[in-house]
Amino acid sequence: MIPMLSSTNSAFATYIEESFVSPQFGGGIEKASESSSAFCTRYDSYRDKIRFPVQGKSDRCDAYHVSPGMVMLIVDVACSRPFESHLSGQDIVEFHFRLSGSIAIAGRWGEILIREPSCLIWYQPNGCDDAAEQVGTDGDDRETWISLYCDRTWLSERGGQYAARLLNSLELNVNSDCSSPHYRVEPQRAEVGRVIGNLLQARGDSEFDWWYAHAKAVELLYLTLKNAPPNTVAVSPLCRVRSNDLRLVKQARSILDTQLANPPGLAALARRVGVNPTKLCAMFRQCFGESLYEFVRRRRLELAHELLTSSDMQIQQVASAVGYRHHSTFSTAFSRHFGVAPKQVMSTVYGDSLLR
Repeated sequence: MIPMLSSTNSAFATYIEESFVSPQFGGGIEKASESSSAFCTRYDSYRDKIRFPVQGKSDRCDAYHVSPGMVMLIVDVACSRPFESHLSGQDIVEFHFRLSGSIAIAGRWGEILIREPSCLIWYQPNGCDDAAEQVGTDGDDRETWISLYCDRTWLSERGGQYAARLLNSLELNVNSDCSSPHYRVEPQRAEVGRVIGNLLQARGDSEFDWWYAHAKAVELLYLTLKNAPPNTVAVSPLCRVRSNDLRLVKQARSILDTQLANPPGLAALARRVGVNPTKLCAMFRQCFGESLYEFVRRRRLELAHELLTSSDMQIQQVASAVGYRHHSTFSTAFSRHFGVAPKQVMSTVYGDSLLR
């Protein structure tokens, strides 16, 4: 079963708000209680809950309580209005793996603005409350990113010399103690991008799905600590994809997203955006953590789930609408992606009356 959107209504829009994925655990396996974690209390106090106006049922803002000292947040939404919040120092080390969208953080210490795929590592010590963030803009771009929030003491104990090296390098970027945040921005690494792609494609609230997300969160943290370059002072938004190339790869993604039922082939897509097909494939995976094919498949299935839960279309009609010629191929792909068959989704929403 797919995690339900935690949404709130206002006079003008319905919002999707971050909420913890809480599967039903059996077989004697117990999940750490969010309510009993002192770290989660600090996490809740760090900033307002992330929330965006709902654009579609495929939007997600899922939080995972990975351990007593780490929370993972997966955000993939169509952003039409920015999210803004004050940030308070809670001794939390953050790893923001941004694939698309923008984030601006400012205070008396200065300002950073990131609009390209990159990894922002951010730390606010206790007492450092001079920061406010804006995520997204008043546009139609997607906000797609995964963040890890780690208790500093927990990270130091679990990460050993690698965590110590990272934290020491962050301190090189500030000229004062508690009055300024510590941060740096790095380019997105290919091996990290693959893990991010896995997490974006995995979606469900079963015990198995939750443990998969848990394992990938740990892997993401491991890769980041293991490969973090020591004594890095540079804090500008680095990216191996040039600005013009980034514009082209975003254009390619937009074309695919609007033509999911009948997307152009690789050669045709590359001609439309004016870039070499091989280069387009490489840049797309580097920027978004998944291949062109994986992106189309994921968005097709997300659209299919939205149609199954918000329209009276039959399963065969939904399959055809998102580009699948055969009912069996669609059902197999859907079940593998969501962990539940299309019929079960329709049954949950409508009962048996609309099943075909």
